[in-house]
This record gives sequence, structure tokens and C-alpha cells, in this order.
Amino acid sequence: MRKKILILGSQGMLGQEIFKILADYQPTGWDIKSGEIDITNYLETEKKIKNFAPEIVINATGYTAVDKAEEERELANKINGEAVGYLAKITADLDIPLIHFSTDYVFNGEKRDGYLEDDLPDPINAYGYSKLLGESLLQENTGKFYLLRISWLFGKYGKNFVKTIVQLAREKPFLKVVNDQIGLPTYTKDVAQRVRWFIENQPEFGIYHTPNDGLPGSWYDFAKEILKIKNIEKEIYPCTSEEFPRPAKRPHYSILVNSKLEPLRDWRDALRDYLTNDDIDL
Repeated sequence: MRKKILILGSQGMLGQEIFKILADYQPTGWDIKSGEIDITNYLETEKKIKNFAPEIVINATGYTAVDKAEEERELANKINGEAVGYLAKITADLDIPLIHFSTDYVFNGEKRDGYLEDDLPDPINAYGYSKLLGESLLQENTGKFYLLRISWLFGKYGKNFVKTIVQLAREKPFLKVVNDQIGLPTYTKDVAQRVRWFIENQPEFGIYHTPNDGLPGSWYDFAKEILKIKNIEKEIYPCTSEEFPRPAKRPHYSILVNSKLEPLRDWRDALRDYLTNDDIDL
């Protein structure tokens, strides 16, 4: 039975992929870029969503500038935190599910063997705090939610680490990439397919970790794999986070452990698919 699906943030990296994967459902997509909705405006958002009367809402909006969040904490908290609470209240009133996305950055990165879904969050930067605020307000205001934590996202739409590395490899004489931050890269297409699975299978509501599977790696490992797949010969050297200082502190180990669902494919296989089969401008 076809559901009436509303995708918020439908022009973002993940939102566009979800819209594409759910095309046969004929979803409706709204985005602030098009002036269709501003989720930080509670009354406007409540009126618009209730008038539309969806059967499920997917929130793919987000403030994603990790370093800039250090100086724009209020804005990050408003988009990633308070607005999520608004959506939770609205969907609770409508008695419909809300699918929302969070991040590995809600954890402090001290647990070397990875984080389970029920591990206690402890963010170490403003972005992570804003996402945790959203998680908290989501759970306070609705019981019908799927909270999907994802990490190191890459995909066809928008900027991402993969595109940056390919570009730098063509411009620079050599590359230096951080080797002391460990995680699991995640392909937007695989996340979107998992969203479809949630819609069609309706498992128990709650928190789910949704990274690609495989042996965790560092950003350096990720970069090496990108160059290998693209057959780009370039000297690449590992460095520490201290050698590459940034405004926002990053967790050293932010591996998301998926203990509830069938694993997604290995991130290296997903990366190869992305770099060889997806229609991307590289």
C-alpha cells in the first residue's frame, strides 16, 4: 500500500538520494533552498505539515558545517536541535512516524571498539552537541521515531570528502591526510535504500546505527582507497589531527556498531560503486 511521504531537506546530499530511491512512491519534497519550508519556524511548519497530512515524514535537513558550528552554535542548535523537537511534536499530533538522522559525532571518540545504539552520547564539539539536542528533543516529544545515526557520508549530490580528495590529488604535488580519526564511511545510496526498508518493514521504533560495514579506517585509509579506485598516482602521507588543526575537535574513534539490523555492504565496495557507476562529475 502506497504511503504519502514527505521529505524535508529534499535538496541536500542525503535528501536528494532518498527522493530518488523512493521515486515510485511519488514523495513530496520540501527544502528551505526553494522557500518551501523553514523548520525553525514552528507555527509555519506545523500548519504546512498538518495541512499536507503526510503518512510519514523524513527529516533530511541539517546544519552540517562542523567547524563553523563552533561560532554559530545558536544557529546549529536551532536547526539540528530545536527544529527536530518541533517536527517530533507535529508528527506525534498526527500519530505518524518520523525518520530522522544523527551522527557519530554525538560520541566522544574514546571507545576504541565502537559505539552501540544505547551507548551514552558525550559530544566534544558544538556540532555534535546540536545533533544530540535534536536526539533528545525527538525522544521527548514522540515515541514513533526511527533515529538513524550515520557517519562520514559521501554520495552523488553536494560536496564530500571523496570529491575533495580527487580534486586535491589533481591540484597538489602530494597529499597529507589525518590518520588518527577512525570511523566507517557511509554511502548515501545505501542509507536511502535502508530508509526504504524502514518504510516497508516498519520495525520497532528506536535508535539504529546505519553505517556501511567493513573494517573501520582512518581518513587516510579512506583517501588511499579513493586514489586506488580512481587509479590516481599521487604521494599521500598520514598526519595527526594536531598537524591539521581545525576549529572543531574531532572524536578519534567514532565507529558506529550496527547491532540491530542486517549489515550494509562493505564501505569499500560502496565506494567503488560510487566512483565507477554513479553519474558524478569527477
